[in-house]
Amino acid sequence: MSTHANDSASSGDVPVKVTAARPSSDNDSAASQVEEDSKPSNDNTSPVDGKENMALTEDAKPKKKKKSKKSKGQKKRPTGFEEYFCDPPMTPAEYEEERKSIYPPNRPFVDRIEECIQRYRARRRFDSAKENLFSRYLFLGGIDTTARQFQGTASLTSHDLDGLDKDDIRDIAANDYVERKPGMHASRYYNPNQPEHWDVDFTGVAAGFLSETLVRLTTPGAADYAAGVDLVSNFLKYVDLHDVCPEYAEDIKNAQKVCQKAREEMPSLVQILRLLPGDFSSAARLVTCEDVDENAWTREGMDDQTARQKIGIVMSILMSSKCGHENGIKFEELTGFPTVTKTITQQAYEVVGIVLPNDECHAKFKSINKHLGDANANAIKPCGFLQVKPTVIHNGWENTMHKSVEDVTYNLVMEEEILALMEVGFKFEMDICLLNYGMGFIKKSVDGHPTFYEFLPQELMWGYKEPVANPRPGPSIHNPTGSFEGGDGMGDFLNNDPEDAAPGDAAPGDAAPGDAAPGDAAPGDAAPGGATPVDTAPVGVAPVGSTPVSSAPEDDDVEWAL
Repeated sequence: MSTHANDSASSGDVPVKVTAARPSSDNDSAASQVEEDSKPSNDNTSPVDGKENMALTEDAKPKKKKKSKKSKGQKKRPTGFEEYFCDPPMTPAEYEEERKSIYPPNRPFVDRIEECIQRYRARRRFDSAKENLFSRYLFLGGIDTTARQFQGTASLTSHDLDGLDKDDIRDIAANDYVERKPGMHASRYYNPNQPEHWDVDFTGVAAGFLSETLVRLTTPGAADYAAGVDLVSNFLKYVDLHDVCPEYAEDIKNAQKVCQKAREEMPSLVQILRLLPGDFSSAARLVTCEDVDENAWTREGMDDQTARQKIGIVMSILMSSKCGHENGIKFEELTGFPTVTKTITQQAYEVVGIVLPNDECHAKFKSINKHLGDANANAIKPCGFLQVKPTVIHNGWENTMHKSVEDVTYNLVMEEEILALMEVGFKFEMDICLLNYGMGFIKKSVDGHPTFYEFLPQELMWGYKEPVANPRPGPSIHNPTGSFEGGDGMGDFLNNDPEDAAPGDAAPGDAAPGDAAPGDAAPGDAAPGGATPVDTAPVGVAPVGSTPVSSAPEDDDVEWAL
């Protein structure tokens, strides 16, 4: 047996570690010794100094770092446009102040509505999108919302605001005013001193904004359009709640009904425009219209046989059932495939009736589809009639102001899925074709409008600027550039008179300093022979012929043409 001890065991503090080794060669002994030393020891001795390690207590164990919780902080202030937001209740003192001082019935309406708009802005938190939409809504109502220079509270110090209450600060920072004096911008806005061209109409302004302005500024049927509708409704509710103008209470309630119509009709109208003209109209246009391009069949995904089959089945079912006869629709008893008798283009129509397919029609369409064995994707959809009358949509174009239309009703074949979305009063701009059987179809759909559509003349005043007198004379044969004495015209710049050049600058066409020989003519002097050099000729004057510029004329008889 042989013994082996660590060098540090000689002090006697640690018991000697003894290992047993079998008789072997020197290499085996060394390898086993290294392996034995590399094993972790089970005792509490330190592998470095051989001293006993201290056991880790609960306090000495490393503690896990706790994730710091972010402070929740103060709750966000409401914007005033939340779905279930309502204004906080007023104290009796605030109520008496509004009833007797701010909105008394004996105060002029323009003063009440002006202060109402300013107080409404102060009590709502507008983002940039809502700020722009609300300003356009007020502009449509004749309120001036343009920013005023050198006005506001940004440049005011605390010393300037001493002694001012919140109402005074709101008046300083407000941009919404009713014009009361004639001036540069007076013709664009409502002026109580010139009321002959204006009427107080909350319903009309709401209808014009939601059906025309908001449609162009946002995407109808999307979230941004709904936010604009909620903004107008929120303002109208504020006016109604604070009893700002009781003389127009009924008008304000009707304006709120327009907002509700916009929420219901605009999504349906967007879906209708996406589905128009419909499967039947597409098939009829391909077969009966001659101005169809070659790629139209590929776009519609049908061939001539499929289109003719669909037209024949739909028309036979509608004419044989009570669907059309019960609603006073008269058909022509003819034979043969239908043909187009009249095409009406660039015309607006108003929906006056919707004839949905009855149970008899549904049963026939179901039986036909079962007999044909078509899948749901290629099935012939049940159809009814859309009854429309020609109308005029006043949208600001001059050609619609005095246009007259005939009093006639057209029955257009249309799928039930589109008819279910229709509302009586919808207006469409489209081209239609009339068939010889007493019915028609839509050839092309251009645009659609809701039942509350209204175009206000104030819409044309957006971006309008007052004309300013121009003192410059117009161009003429004697003054081609339109310049006048005094050097303020563009002609002086084009002529580039050498006398106006800065000292030391060479006139156009002159030689560089140092190139001219002594005795030569100074710049601006007459050329030899009394002719005007080409380089300094007045604008609009040119030499006759093709005389080289570098060669001077030899005689005085030089002709010039204007």
